[in-house]
Amino acid sequence: MEMACAAKATIIVFLAAVICCQADTDRPGACKLSDLHISVVKTGKVVSGQPEYQVTIDNQCWCAQASVRVSCAGGLRSAEPVDESKIRAEDGGVCLVNDGLPIPKGLPVVFTGAWNTAPNFAPTLAVPHC
Repeated sequence: MEMACAAKATIIVFLAAVICCQADTDRPGACKLSDLHISVVKTGKVVSGQPEYQVTIDNQCWCAQASVRVSCAGGLRSAEPVDESKIRAEDGGVCLVNDGLPIPKGLPVVFTGAWNTAPNFAPTLAVPHC
């Protein structure tokens, strides 16, 4: 009889944990812009006299984030073509990342471009998809 009670108690605790976590997943705003990490690193390659940079936009939130936009004042004027499915300039000094598709944790968006100085991208908008 004690084992049956212990098993029931274990199941109840497990279900409570699942319900709790499910409630967290449904909570809007579970992710923050600060969960989007952007790194810019020189590749060592030079294109038309300008250094090439590899840009990585990585989501550290456990929820995927979609409609990600970053500041990109001046657009994406690069000495080499930038993959527009990865980042594309919009009006108002912002750029759309990954065609607006969700960026899950562990699957960063990576692209290269050649600029006189390292680009300074900063997240301005993201919509969590939990």
